[in-house]
Amino acid sequence: MWMYEKILEYPVKIKNPDPAMAMLIITQYGGPDGELAASLRYLSQRFTMITPQAIATLNDIGTEELAHLEIVGSMVRQLPESVKLTD
Repeated sequence: MWMYEKILEYPVKIKNPDPAMAMLIITQYGGPDGELAASLRYLSQRFTMITPQAIATLNDIGTEELAHLEIVGSMVRQLPESVKLTD
């Protein structure tokens, strides 16, 4: 069992806007090797496990990957902030 808190475990504070970096990091959000894909793989694989320990381990890893997804999403949201349309 885990509880969701509305704070990031590792807060993200981007000081300099960088839209190009945001484009690179977004692949870690929803790309084939990104955090979303990883969390879904772990959370889906737990249904094929036999032992309770294996199920619990995959569940823990999958939910940790969801936390990574939240951190990466926060980075992508902050990187292009305050960029002018002409940039």
